[in-house]
This record gives sequence, C-alpha cells and structure tokens, in this order.
Amino acid sequence: MVITHAEKATPKRKEVIKSLSEQMKAKKELIIIDHLKNSYGKSETHGYAKIYSTLDALKKIETKPSIARHKIKDEPKKIEEDKKEEPEAKEENNE
Repeated sequence: MVITHAEKATPKRKEVIKSLSEQMKAKKELIIIDHLKNSYGKSETHGYAKIYSTLDALKKIETKPSIARHKIKDEPKKIEEDKKEEPEAKEENNE
C-alpha cells in the first residue's frame, strides 16, 4: 500500500488501520500493519498490511510482539454467573 500525505505528518498506525478498516470493510482488530516506511524527500509512506478473517487465525500466524504492538486483546470471555451458595443453616441446640 502507498499512503500519500501531502502537507501532513506521517500517519500513525491507528490512523492507517482505521482507514483500511473503512476501505476494506474489515474489523480494526483483524488488521495488522507489518511495516510503514517513509520515502525520502516525498510525502509518501509505503507499507504492508495483513487483514485476517478471524481473531484465531491472526493469533495462529502473528508473533506475540506483533500482537502486543497492535494491542490486540483476547475475545471477551463470557462471565459466568456466580453461583450463590446458600448459607448453611445453623443448628441451634436448645437442651
């Protein structure tokens, strides 16, 4: 991919992911930016991005540092309702 950013600073990783997400109609958390490199003397940034179909596929292929760099979290786990234990009945000894 080539990003032209005339009169603007080099785009941040988050901005590139947001733009790709809108263009490719993909979820942001499934996009990994492999690299972004500026062209010397030009207002262009060349980069390489990967878009995965599922979070499981992403985690199987990408390295831990890459996942950490993109701040990808595990899917929210279902919170099980705490089983309320009934208080034990106190036995009263009336002797």
